[in-house]
Amino acid sequence: MDNLPSPIFFKDRAGIYRGCNKAFEEFLGKPASRIIGASVFEVSNPAYAQVYFDADEALMRAGGVQIYEAKVCYADGSPREVSFHKAVTRDPETGEVNGLAGAMLDITVRRELENKLKIAAERDPLTGAYNRRKFFEAAGVEEAAAHESGAPFSILAIDVDEFKLINDRFGHACGDAALCHMVGVCQAVLGEEHIFARSGGEEFFVFLKNCGLQEASEIANMLRQTLAASRFCFDGESLGVEVSVGVAEFLSGETLSQTILRADHALYDAKARGRNRVVSARVA
Repeated sequence: MDNLPSPIFFKDRAGIYRGCNKAFEEFLGKPASRIIGASVFEVSNPAYAQVYFDADEALMRAGGVQIYEAKVCYADGSPREVSFHKAVTRDPETGEVNGLAGAMLDITVRRELENKLKIAAERDPLTGAYNRRKFFEAAGVEEAAAHESGAPFSILAIDVDEFKLINDRFGHACGDAALCHMVGVCQAVLGEEHIFARSGGEEFFVFLKNCGLQEASEIANMLRQTLAASRFCFDGESLGVEVSVGVAEFLSGETLSQTILRADHALYDAKARGRNRVVSARVA
């Protein structure tokens, strides 16, 4: 057992440690002589001790096997994520539960990889905003909830004005900086309540929860005005970004895609009227 990299431990029915391997000693930062004969409250971080105790008690009362994931803190202070694999032990004569055996499998690297893959699947790599696929996934969930509750929702279609001129005059690196600046401002104004995503190029979608047309138009104007008043620095120059916005409130009987299409048409109208403005979609 001492050659295994995973911490392994044994407890009796009272929750007292009766054995462990070297990896478990390293986890706790204590020698086996201080662990064996002690309870979890005597050797573990106080913030985790009660959690460990409750989990062990639940297992020994129920019998069988227990597998769960949890955050732990090693003796050196490093936070890790582990998968606990535990099983009860039984008296060979009576069959009664007389303790448990447990192992801790470090899944920190796996968790980090899973998080990176999730971010890669959901986020635009340049701006960090949700990508188009994630927008439709999240918006679909909110649309279903709105249908059930009867709450309103609206869509914003946003486009950066004269984006090609930014790229042509200052280069694509400046265009990237402009998009990142725009996203940072929009996310700060919107907060986490609404769904903000880059739909492609310099165009973005926003799903506004619990917002009718008037409130959605006010939010759109706040975004537009805040962006128009803000600046970002690139290659020693102070530059600004302006946007045009189309607004559409979801109407009974239409699909989410139809609402988005009406917001897009309103965006084209805003562009045609001179840009840097908000236009609400017409209702057929």
